[in-house]
Amino acid sequence: MTITLYNVAVSSYGAKVRIILCHKGLEWTDIPPPDGYGSNAYRQIVPAGTVPAIIHDGLTLADSEAIAEYLDEAFPTPPMMPKDIAGRARARELSRFHDTRLEPILRAYFGQVAPGGRNAEFIAENARLLQSRLDQLAVMARPAPLLTGPTLAVADCGFVASFAILDLLMDCLDLPVQMPDSLAGYAAALAAHPSVVDEDARYRSTLHDWAATKGAL
Repeated sequence: MTITLYNVAVSSYGAKVRIILCHKGLEWTDIPPPDGYGSNAYRQIVPAGTVPAIIHDGLTLADSEAIAEYLDEAFPTPPMMPKDIAGRARARELSRFHDTRLEPILRAYFGQVAPGGRNAEFIAENARLLQSRLDQLAVMARPAPLLTGPTLAVADCGFVASFAILDLLMDCLDLPVQMPDSLAGYAAALAAHPSVVDEDARYRSTLHDWAATKGAL
């Protein structure tokens, strides 16, 4: 049964789910929420009103982490979580760090992309926090070459869009941020993965077009 994915092109978490679907070799239909996410029409389908969300085999599910774990259990080949309990715990730790500590800092810059809406003090202060988070991640993570070893894991998938966003922000805002060497190597290995290449290119193109509409490029 084909999976229905409710998504919008610029959703970083939508990109995460698309990578998982691709890696699993699944068929899906990507459609926008009717009247936009959060709309009354969309909440009739997905009560949370958020994207991404999926419908599969009678199940409606929102939240990218919940979707990721569902897909990995419903379609176990290839597996995207370590087999051992400690490895799974570490993978979840890194994934949560991304979702709660790193991604929100990147997202906070979206209102700064348009030149007319920039606040130099905010940009500089947020850059210091972003650098701190990247440095923390460099200590926590030991890519080999990906987060849990040589194979693509659920924990990796959220970082694809976030690294693309970071690159865009570096170009648009000239952020005083230095990517730690270990994370730079990880980002390159991740972007080169066969299940990531196409989605990474699509998402970067989408970001570029979005930034262009803001007059940033």
